[in-house]
Formats: sequence, structure tokens, C-alpha cells
Amino acid sequence: KKQGVAVTNHLCEHFAHSRQELFHLVKVNGIRRFDELVARHGKGKGCDICKPAVASILASCWHEMILKPRHAPLQDTNDHFLANLQKDGTYSIVPRVPGGEITPDKLIVLGEVAKRYGLYTKITGAQRIDLFGARVEQLPLIWQELINAGFESGHAYGKALRTVKSCVGSTWCRYGVQDSVTMAINIENRYRGLRAPHKIKMAVSGCTRECAEAQGKDVGVIATEKGWNLYVCGNGGMKPRHADLLATELDNAKLIQYIDRFLMFYIRTGDRLQRTSVWLENLEGGIDYLRQVVCEDSLGIGAELEADMQRHVESYECEWKKALETPEILKRFRHFVNSDAPDRNVIFGHDVAICRLDDIVPNTGVCALVGGEQVAVFRVGDEIHAVGNHDPFSGANVLSRGIVGDLKGELVVASPVYKQHFSLASGRCVEDASVQIPIYAACVQDGVVMVEPRREIATTCCYCGI
Repeated sequence: KKQGVAVTNHLCEHFAHSRQELFHLVKVNGIRRFDELVARHGKGKGCDICKPAVASILASCWHEMILKPRHAPLQDTNDHFLANLQKDGTYSIVPRVPGGEITPDKLIVLGEVAKRYGLYTKITGAQRIDLFGARVEQLPLIWQELINAGFESGHAYGKALRTVKSCVGSTWCRYGVQDSVTMAINIENRYRGLRAPHKIKMAVSGCTRECAEAQGKDVGVIATEKGWNLYVCGNGGMKPRHADLLATELDNAKLIQYIDRFLMFYIRTGDRLQRTSVWLENLEGGIDYLRQVVCEDSLGIGAELEADMQRHVESYECEWKKALETPEILKRFRHFVNSDAPDRNVIFGHDVAICRLDDIVPNTGVCALVGGEQVAVFRVGDEIHAVGNHDPFSGANVLSRGIVGDLKGELVVASPVYKQHFSLASGRCVEDASVQIPIYAACVQDGVVMVEPRREIATTCCYCGI
């Protein structure tokens, strides 16, 4: 645009409007459905650009359950099942842990659930615990246990408030000057579930030592002797940006008021998938203009922004709790529409102990049952290799009985039936490169042979083919 090139802010071919304009049309005209918005202000059937964008706008304006039949077709990858899709087709689960504060009993519940369903656990950078490897039909079962224990959706799957990180503050730290944990919990419980153009991250530090890294968040709060300093529009990631100081030495009520106004102004005016950092950089007048709007109410919309936020607070409900209470929504949580059977290709769990290394005669193989599949496990010296036991040429499950050797320096196993050779590294057939058997991750731990019950390991990149 600055170079004189014609540009357009149209959302996509179906809407000759920007996201900001669509938000205004939805809000002012009381539009509550995608098809109504298309009929009045767009064309066609929509696409994967406008549908999620409009879904976010509708959720921000009217706070309805996103998996209602009229909203469900609009949801993007993660919102589709209220969980984060992983590369193997399983999902991760992130319960909310307000302010990073959690009781011993809740920690035990997370551990018990992870063990019961064979989930991988990881402490996140935002002071939560991520549970990986859940199949789609397991999600309601897992969430029922978590909700019974007092957890609720962490919205890690949505373009919404993620977390409010905190340090321990004045409760424990000898340097803390304010109770940062309580403030973080109050803020997170106020804005939880808030849908926005992009994800929102916050933090509260109990002193200027800044252990919660508030100056790298969309909303950052830092304690002072006299109150709180408010920072906005920071983020980490690929293009880190230090947050800007919006206001200083605020009391609790004024802090919440300014955050209310800031967030609702961003939600109204932000572009599709635009973080607050980029939004501020594109905002004419920058931080000075934003300070006038939020702190001085220069546009005269402060009370309106606060009222919009209060409606969100009063209408909040945990999306997973609502899903579990709604049979129509629960029907979608299965892989096959005509069967309750799981997708066998996304079995995931901890490594399975097969046997002791000494139980396998060197340079021979054994057959093991791993994740419901037959796996041929070979010992070559003290190394372990694992491939599928099924011989694709004979149709028999016999490869574990084949002779192990090498061809041109590559370890192979010969089928005991028709003598084709299969690489133990890649699974490819030496005689016919178009044929390949699955390979599995395997290792030896403390003298025990371990095999990972996952799908076959990809040997070519799905993007470049190398």
C-alpha cells in the first residue's frame, strides 16, 4: 500500500469485508449464524478462512457453545474436538490451572488419569500439565474424570485466553511486594474462555525481578510498592516483542477496568489471526493512541467495552462440561460413524517391555505383541531392531523367523517363505523398492528390550519427499 500497490482487506472471496467490519456487522445487526451473515453480507458457501474467523466473532459476541449444530461446521482443527490435534492423529489435553496454582490432590488425579489411559505427560512453559496421546473417543472419558476432580477446560485448543502465569509473589518470596498468585488467579478466572482474533497469554509478577516474564505477554502485570504496572502487546515466538507500558501504579479495580477495555477493543478491531503485538504495530497512533482509548476513554466507549466484558464473565461455562452434558455433542467423539471401535493407526502409549535382552539369541528374532500388532524384534549384537512381522509377499506373519544378515552393508532380514529381503533400518524390500514393511522405535533399557507401540515411523518427509 505504501508503495502504491492496490491492496484489499477483504477476508476472503466470500466476504468483501475485513474482520473488523464483519465484527461490527454481527454485533450491530444481532447476527447469530454464519448462513445469515453470508446471505446478508457475503456469497457462496464459505471456506476454511472465513468460517473459523466468523466462528470466533460469533463466540466473542454471543458466547454460545461452539459445538452447537449451527456453529460446529465452522470450527477449525482443534476446536473441532475441543483438543489439540497431534501429528499422529491423537489429541493432547490441557486442563486449566489458574495462575499455575494446583493442589497435591489434583496433581495426583492428573497422574492417575495419565497412567490409566497411557498418556505422555509434559509440564508446559505456561505452568500447566499437558497430557498427550488421547484418541478421539477417549476424550469424553478423560474429561469426565478431570471435571469430577474439579478441573475445567484450559482452552489450549482455541484462539482464546490460554493462561495467566505467575510467580509466588509476596506470599512466599522475600522480594515480593504484592500477592501475584491471587491476582493471576482472579484475572484467569475472569477472562477464561474469552475468544479473540488470536491466542492471548498473560502473566503477573510480584516484583520488578519479573520471574513470570510479564513483559513478554499480551497482557503483563508487574507489582510495585504502590500497586500494579500494566504492560500490553508483548509476545515470544518467532518474532518476539517486548510489551509496552500502558499504565502505572494501578489499584486492583483500575487494573481490571483497563484490562477489560484493552481486551474488548482488541477483539473488536483486530484482524484475523492477528496477535496483539502486530495489532498494536498496525494501530495508527500506536501505544499513545491505545492509552488514550483505554485509560482516558477518548472514544467514549469505555463503559460499552466494560459491559461487553461483563456479559462474557456472566455467560462463561466450561466447554467440556457443557459437551459432557449434551448427548448430541458427545456423538461426534468417535472415529467411525458406524462403529465405536478405535482407529488402530493412532495407538499411542509408553514403550512396552518385551523381554530381557538375554532372552533373544544374538542375530535372531522373536515375535512380540505391541499395541495389538505383531512386531518382529531382532537382536544384532547388543542392538535391537523392530519391524512388522507380516510378510507382504506370502501374507504370513513370519518375518521374525527369518535369517538376519547384511547386503551391501545394510542390515536385512530374509523372509523364510519366498526369501525377499527387508531392510531393518527403513523397512524397504531390497528386491522391490515399492514394497515396505512398518518399522518401530526400539531400544534397551536396563537390560530390557523396549518397543514403542506407535504407527510406523515415516521414512520420507510428507512435504518434500526426502
